[in-house]
Amino acid sequence: MYNISETTSLEHIAESVELLHNCSKQIIKVMEDQIDAVIASNPVRIEELSEVHGNLSKRFKIHEQEFISELSTLLATSGSTAPVRLVSLKEVFPESVTDIENWHKTLTADTKELQRKHNQILQLLEFAMSQNARMMQSMYSAHNSKNTHYAPTGQQKGITTGVALNQEI
Repeated sequence: MYNISETTSLEHIAESVELLHNCSKQIIKVMEDQIDAVIASNPVRIEELSEVHGNLSKRFKIHEQEFISELSTLLATSGSTAPVRLVSLKEVFPESVTDIENWHKTLTADTKELQRKHNQILQLLEFAMSQNARMMQSMYSAHNSKNTHYAPTGQQKGITTGVALNQEI
């Protein structure tokens, strides 16, 4: 059976899980907005959302450290030698196995969704960068082909940008 401090500790763990879950949902929403901003090529919105994402990530890390600290303390005071993991609480509090499993499922699902969104943003940014590189190469090639002249040796040479010599208009 639990004593009052153990019940309070489990309540603290439940609150920490809820804080982590809510923070994860907020980060996921911001990441979805970031994806939309990248697709829309809106640099102002991307910058705004990056700042919000950074602040939420800091808050998430703080909640995460508090959760780990509470979990470590709870396991240490219960005399458990199990590793510091949420599922280790099942051994200490067998009456709360269902709650612990629900907390674990929630945090695992949030982590997977955060990873998926992060990978989606990375792939989108990589795609945008490669498209931008191709566009710049095409622009340079088109510019260079329109702005060429022949050297006295008969070799075709490009003209430095800004020089208007036999330029097509």
